[in-house]
Amino acid sequence: MSAFCAAHHPRLLVCRNPTSASPAADRRRHPRPVRCATVTKEEKSARVATVNNGRDSLTICRVLNGMWQTSGGWGRIDRDGAVEAMLRHADAGLTTFDMADHYGPAEDLYGIFINRFRRERPPELLEEVKG
Repeated sequence: MSAFCAAHHPRLLVCRNPTSASPAADRRRHPRPVRCATVTKEEKSARVATVNNGRDSLTICRVLNGMWQTSGGWGRIDRDGAVEAMLRHADAGLTTFDMADHYGPAEDLYGIFINRFRRERPPELLEEVKG
């Protein structure tokens, strides 16, 4: 979402789905639209972005690890291998994981991952990880 906003709405406009029929259709689906935060020159080169929704905000990595691959449509999921891959992604700075209940065991894998991350990584790095 942040890359779309930065490319199409540099002056902090409502983030829209590029395939949406109209802004009005987006408002019907999302009565409180999410807005991208204004990005300073220094932040443009940063690997994080802040998204705002009313008074709430969340700072996330600009590149999200989508966990839809764990839904099982491509065969059996190797849990240990998946968690190892998540640790490698986080170690490389890709610290935001996108999951949903229909992504199969994505939430379970995230739980295993975050517990290992807590045990094996410095505690100050835990603040950067978002799921």
